[in-house]
Amino acid sequence: MPAENQTPVSFYDRLISVLHSFYVDIRKNIIVFFLCLILVPGVFIFLNMKKANTYTASFTVMYEELVRKVYGDRLNKLNLLIEENNSKAQALLGLSKKQINSLKQIEATNILGEPLSKDLNVDKIPFIVNVYVSDTSYVRDIQEGIVNYLENANQYLINKRRLKIKEIDDEISFINRELKMMDSLKRLYHVGITATSATSGSSSEGSLYSLSYELYKKKQELLKKKEMPMNLYVIDDAIVPTKSNRSYVLMAAAGLITGFILYILLAYIVLPVLRYKKV
Repeated sequence: MPAENQTPVSFYDRLISVLHSFYVDIRKNIIVFFLCLILVPGVFIFLNMKKANTYTASFTVMYEELVRKVYGDRLNKLNLLIEENNSKAQALLGLSKKQINSLKQIEATNILGEPLSKDLNVDKIPFIVNVYVSDTSYVRDIQEGIVNYLENANQYLINKRRLKIKEIDDEISFINRELKMMDSLKRLYHVGITATSATSGSSSEGSLYSLSYELYKKKQELLKKKEMPMNLYVIDDAIVPTKSNRSYVLMAAAGLITGFILYILLAYIVLPVLRYKKV
């Protein structure tokens, strides 16, 4: 028959033909189809139910020693202990049995949300620690335990802090001796000054007062450092935890979509490969 006498196939007819073929394929693989649409959403909902009693809290840490990757690696090791050796993690964090059982997971990221253990930068930008707990009343204790673990569970940092305090004490002692000596010099100026040397005496005494004031300011800075000798400080406490699970309707919808995509892969790629017979 000549081509001009053929009836053109409409878009609607093609759509119906494709849908019919798809319907036939579903009937042919009806068990696989229903398994994908039932099991996958079921898994999504089950995992969401496991998170139903889990809360997330985060706190931000400023540090002075080491680099972020080192802290990330140490927190990863601690997280592994929480999963595999709960009693050792409890000892390292100094928590009670109930508190450690409440702690489900620890994650550490930089301020961009990237894993801390992969951050190779050496700048001293704060990092974030996320904790997943089942009991919100233990959040503050867990935060303190983690900070104490990062600060004191490493002998290098303990020795470094001890040396830091000793250096501060030595410098304060030196400044105290200098200030005492300057006080003696000021008294000598007041006693020995004469009318003929008043100008030069006033100038020298002014220099002494200026130097004394600089030493005094330096001493105050050192005293502040001595009051805060730690290498890590929490600058944003974990106060308001949020639930980790999501809407069950959303998870069911995501499960159905994922299950349908899985069915497509199985029905049109995996099963044809398994059923293929070379002619």
